Amino acid sequence: MRLLLLVLAISAVLCGSAFAEGGFEGRPITENAFAPTGYTLHGGEFAIGLGPIAFGMTDNVQASTNLLLWAFQYYNANLKVALTESDDHAFGVGVGLGRLSLDFVDGDDEAEFTAVSPYAAGSFRIGAGTMAHIGGQYSRFSASGDSDIEDADASAVASGTSFFGGIEHSVSNRTKFVADAGYDATFEGARVSGAVLFGWTTFRLKLGLSYFTAGDGFTFPLVGLWWRFDA
Repeated sequence: MRLLLLVLAISAVLCGSAFAEGGFEGRPITENAFAPTGYTLHGGEFAIGLGPIAFGMTDNVQASTNLLLWAFQYYNANLKVALTESDDHAFGVGVGLGRLSLDFVDGDDEAEFTAVSPYAAGSFRIGAGTMAHIGGQYSRFSASGDSDIEDADASAVASGTSFFGGIEHSVSNRTKFVADAGYDATFEGARVSGAVLFGWTTFRLKLGLSYFTAGDGFTFPLVGLWWRFDA
């Protein structure tokens, strides 16, 4: 897998001249390997992927959702505001909302899960072509359900606090290496992610891996592709 990522990175650099100029110039990334950055989309700018979509409502306000999750009855939305933003630094706050409703096979039992996750993220330059990203998130989860069989309602509430930090290094105007790590202080779980990010005039491609310590630990592929363009 390491060899594959290296070959893809080298190929993108060598073949970059086949694409129009543009890349990441003037368009800071809004998400690192896995975690958000302090930046938002520009006003009137769209980012459309295979599920996730985002829109820059103004130069410092971004709204987004993942339509693929809606197909699985997880209704979600995210609002992010950059309080300060420049080429060298940015600080943003946001909130993610989610709601999942489940009807079980026998039709008698129902369950509903909701999540509210406010977060903050900061980005700052630490060298030529290198940015650092740090932040934290508080999540509040609630669940409720009822059963006609037991004729009873049940509900539960849980919360968690997590922190994350990462590095973004630009190899060229079209290639970045990104990595970050996160730790959930409440559930004592950690995550480490790394990826190569390619960008051309409008198209973006992310290829990498994430490792989670939950349970016995597992590795998950990190793949994303989307188009970022002005309306």
